Amino acid sequence: MTIVDNNILSALAKVERLDLLPAVFDSVGTPPSVVDELDRAKAAGYGFVNRIDAVTAHNGGWLTVVSPAGEELELAEDIRDHALSITDARCLAVAATRDRRLVTDDAHVGTVGRQHDIEVWDLVLLLQAAIRRGVITSRAELSTLVDDLQARDNYRFSTADEQALFETF
Repeated sequence: MTIVDNNILSALAKVERLDLLPAVFDSVGTPPSVVDELDRAKAAGYGFVNRIDAVTAHNGGWLTVVSPAGEELELAEDIRDHALSITDARCLAVAATRDRRLVTDDAHVGTVGRQHDIEVWDLVLLLQAAIRRGVITSRAELSTLVDDLQARDNYRFSTADEQALFETF
Protein backbone atom coordinates (compact mmCIF):
# COMPACT_ATOMS: atom_id res chain seq x y z
CA MET A 1 0.00 0.00 0.00
CA THR A 2 1.18 3.48 -0.84
CA ILE A 3 0.38 6.26 1.65
CA VAL A 4 -0.73 9.62 0.26
CA ASP A 5 -1.05 12.93 2.03
CA ASN A 6 -3.55 15.75 1.83
CA ASN A 7 -1.67 17.91 -0.68
CA ILE A 8 -1.41 15.12 -3.27
CA LEU A 9 -5.06 14.11 -2.85
CA SER A 10 -6.18 17.74 -3.01
CA ALA A 11 -4.09 18.61 -6.07
CA LEU A 12 -5.31 15.59 -8.03
CA ALA A 13 -8.92 16.13 -6.94
CA LYS A 14 -8.83 19.75 -8.08
CA VAL A 15 -7.78 18.68 -11.58
CA GLU A 16 -10.10 15.64 -11.58
CA ARG A 17 -7.21 13.14 -11.91
CA LEU A 18 -7.46 11.07 -8.73
CA ASP A 19 -7.56 8.11 -11.11
CA LEU A 20 -3.77 8.36 -11.43
CA LEU A 21 -3.24 6.96 -7.93
CA PRO A 22 -4.93 3.55 -8.32
CA ALA A 23 -3.59 3.30 -11.86
CA VAL A 24 0.01 3.62 -10.63
CA PHE A 25 -0.20 1.88 -7.23
CA ASP A 26 -1.75 -1.46 -6.29
CA SER A 27 -3.37 0.01 -3.20
CA VAL A 28 -3.57 3.50 -1.74
CA GLY A 29 -4.20 4.59 1.83
CA THR A 30 -4.21 7.66 4.00
CA PRO A 31 -4.53 8.24 7.76
CA PRO A 32 -7.79 9.46 9.32
CA SER A 33 -6.13 12.80 10.14
CA VAL A 34 -5.87 13.50 6.39
CA VAL A 35 -9.58 12.75 6.04
CA ASP A 36 -10.25 15.10 8.97
CA GLU A 37 -8.33 17.89 7.22
CA LEU A 38 -10.31 17.25 4.05
CA ASP A 39 -13.57 17.31 6.01
CA ARG A 40 -12.63 20.76 7.34
CA ALA A 41 -11.93 21.91 3.77
CA LYS A 42 -15.31 20.53 2.70
CA ALA A 43 -17.03 22.38 5.54
CA ALA A 44 -15.29 25.54 4.37
CA GLY A 45 -16.91 25.09 0.97
CA TYR A 46 -14.18 23.43 -1.10
CA GLY A 47 -16.09 21.25 -3.55
CA PHE A 48 -13.08 19.25 -4.75
CA VAL A 49 -13.25 17.27 -1.49
CA ASN A 50 -16.41 15.55 -2.78
CA ARG A 51 -14.25 13.85 -5.42
CA ILE A 52 -12.02 12.42 -2.69
CA ASP A 53 -15.03 11.31 -0.62
CA ALA A 54 -16.30 9.41 -3.66
CA VAL A 55 -13.14 7.26 -3.86
CA THR A 56 -12.83 6.33 -0.17
CA ALA A 57 -13.29 2.68 0.69
CA HIS A 58 -16.31 3.34 2.90
CA ASN A 59 -18.01 4.68 -0.23
CA GLY A 60 -16.93 1.67 -2.30
CA GLY A 61 -13.79 3.28 -3.68
CA TRP A 62 -10.10 2.47 -3.74
CA LEU A 63 -8.78 4.86 -1.05
CA THR A 64 -8.33 3.04 2.25
CA VAL A 65 -8.32 4.97 5.51
CA VAL A 66 -5.44 3.51 7.52
CA SER A 67 -5.68 4.05 11.27
CA PRO A 68 -2.30 4.39 12.97
CA ALA A 69 -1.56 1.83 15.68
CA GLY A 70 -0.14 2.73 19.09
CA GLU A 71 3.50 2.54 18.05
CA GLU A 72 2.76 4.64 14.97
CA LEU A 73 1.11 7.32 17.10
CA GLU A 74 4.16 7.30 19.37
CA LEU A 75 6.52 7.58 16.39
CA ALA A 76 4.45 10.46 15.01
CA GLU A 77 4.90 12.33 18.29
CA ASP A 78 8.63 11.57 18.28
CA ILE A 79 9.28 12.83 14.74
CA ARG A 80 7.00 15.84 14.88
CA ASP A 81 8.84 19.15 14.81
CA HIS A 82 7.93 22.85 14.53
CA ALA A 83 7.36 22.59 10.79
CA LEU A 84 5.61 19.22 10.74
CA SER A 85 1.90 18.97 11.44
CA ILE A 86 0.50 16.04 13.36
CA THR A 87 -1.16 14.89 10.13
CA ASP A 88 2.16 14.92 8.28
CA ALA A 89 3.85 13.15 11.18
CA ARG A 90 1.16 10.45 11.13
CA CYS A 91 1.58 9.93 7.38
CA LEU A 92 5.31 9.52 7.96
CA ALA A 93 4.85 7.20 10.93
CA VAL A 94 2.45 4.90 9.08
CA ALA A 95 4.77 4.77 6.06
CA ALA A 96 7.85 4.14 8.22
CA THR A 97 6.35 1.49 10.47
CA ARG A 98 4.66 -0.42 7.65
CA ASP A 99 7.57 0.05 5.22
CA ARG A 100 5.40 1.83 2.68
CA ARG A 101 6.01 4.51 0.10
CA LEU A 102 4.76 8.02 0.90
CA VAL A 103 3.55 10.36 -1.83
CA THR A 104 3.80 14.01 -0.78
CA ASP A 105 4.76 17.31 -2.28
CA ASP A 106 5.76 18.86 1.01
CA ALA A 107 9.55 19.29 0.87
CA HIS A 108 9.98 19.14 4.64
CA VAL A 109 7.88 15.98 4.90
CA GLY A 110 10.01 14.47 2.16
CA THR A 111 13.22 15.38 3.97
CA VAL A 112 12.01 13.90 7.25
CA GLY A 113 10.79 10.83 5.39
CA ARG A 114 14.16 10.21 3.80
CA GLN A 115 15.79 10.63 7.22
CA HIS A 116 13.59 7.74 8.38
CA ASP A 117 14.39 5.60 5.31
CA ILE A 118 10.95 6.08 3.79
CA GLU A 119 10.62 5.91 0.02
CA VAL A 120 9.19 9.33 -0.81
CA TRP A 121 7.65 10.24 -4.14
CA ASP A 122 6.56 13.70 -5.18
CA LEU A 123 4.02 14.68 -7.83
CA VAL A 124 6.65 14.64 -10.58
CA LEU A 125 7.58 11.02 -9.83
CA LEU A 126 3.90 10.09 -9.73
CA LEU A 127 3.29 11.69 -13.12
CA GLN A 128 6.36 10.03 -14.60
CA ALA A 129 5.12 6.65 -13.35
CA ALA A 130 1.71 7.36 -14.89
CA ILE A 131 3.39 8.11 -18.22
CA ARG A 132 5.49 4.92 -18.05
CA ARG A 133 2.39 2.83 -17.26
CA GLY A 134 0.47 4.35 -20.16
CA VAL A 135 -2.05 6.14 -17.95
CA ILE A 136 -0.97 9.52 -19.33
CA THR A 137 -0.75 8.70 -23.00
CA SER A 138 0.41 11.82 -24.80
CA ARG A 139 2.41 14.98 -24.43
CA ALA A 140 -0.83 16.92 -25.06
CA GLU A 141 -2.54 15.17 -22.13
CA LEU A 142 0.47 15.89 -19.91
CA SER A 143 0.51 19.52 -21.02
CA THR A 144 -3.16 19.90 -20.14
CA LEU A 145 -2.58 18.27 -16.76
CA VAL A 146 0.39 20.53 -15.98
CA ASP A 147 -1.62 23.59 -17.03
CA ASP A 148 -4.59 22.48 -14.91
CA LEU A 149 -2.39 21.91 -11.84
CA GLN A 150 -0.93 25.37 -12.26
CA ALA A 151 -4.32 27.03 -12.76
CA ARG A 152 -6.46 25.13 -10.22
CA ASP A 153 -3.91 24.30 -7.51
CA ASN A 154 -1.32 27.06 -8.00
CA TYR A 155 1.21 24.29 -8.49
CA ARG A 156 4.59 25.45 -9.77
CA PHE A 157 6.81 23.00 -11.60
CA SER A 158 10.47 23.93 -11.83
CA THR A 159 11.84 24.15 -15.34
CA ALA A 160 13.92 21.04 -14.67
CA ASP A 161 10.89 19.09 -13.38
CA GLU A 162 8.73 20.09 -16.31
CA GLN A 163 11.50 19.16 -18.74
CA ALA A 164 11.97 15.78 -17.01
CA LEU A 165 8.24 15.08 -17.28
CA PHE A 166 8.09 15.72 -21.02
CA GLU A 167 11.30 13.76 -21.60
CA THR A 168 9.60 10.73 -20.04
CA PHE A 169 7.77 10.18 -23.36
